[in-house]
Amino acid sequence: MANINGFVSLQTSKQTTQSAAIRGKQIQGLIRKMKQKIKKIEREGEIIPRDCHIIRYQVNRNQKLYYYYKLESASPIFPIATDSQKKTQYKYERKSGK
Repeated sequence: MANINGFVSLQTSKQTTQSAAIRGKQIQGLIRKMKQKIKKIEREGEIIPRDCHIIRYQVNRNQKLYYYYKLESASPIFPIATDSQKKTQYKYERKSGK
């Protein structure tokens, strides 16, 4: 393709600038949606504390595998069920998963 007085490169440059602007607007829209989702989650109730992660573990009962979940923190922060004055690193969830 011939380059007539820079017309082709100018057109390509203009398309690149436009597509970058479109991508920028799309990213801004996604960031806005993610912030809304974060606020919704925070309004809905309890979320796990910082520095915690979810662990899935399995239990073998009657020759069947059951999966359960627990929260684990770096330091003891969860109250123990039998003694609320003491703390533990683990919080066991009652629900099982498959």
